Amino acid sequence: MNYLAKLKSNKFLFNGLKNKSIESKEEICGFVLDGKFVQKKNMHPDPVNHFLISPKECIWGEDVIVFHSHPSHVEEKGFSEWDLENQKFFYMDMLLYSVNEDEFYFKEK
Repeated sequence: MNYLAKLKSNKFLFNGLKNKSIESKEEICGFVLDGKFVQKKNMHPDPVNHFLISPKECIWGEDVIVFHSHPSHVEEKGFSEWDLENQKFFYMDMLLYSVNEDEFYFKEK
């Protein structure tokens, strides 16, 4: 089963990530592990358009996935260049929810 299908089967996580993303004007971010979302403070100077998690707040592990949202004003479809650069730093699978597209995106490391 691919990750997005697995995510959709976990209604609590799926709806939680979607609702938190819709309610926020800023990009929310954190980590998904063991079927739960651990939200972290978005430390980026421009949290409305980007996300950044402090290295001190990172959760590392083989089954940990970086999550962030694109609020409704972000028109870009899928991952941005900034997202892909962050993924190189984290070297983890990444999950994105785009409010504008009402779509989840997943990228393996």
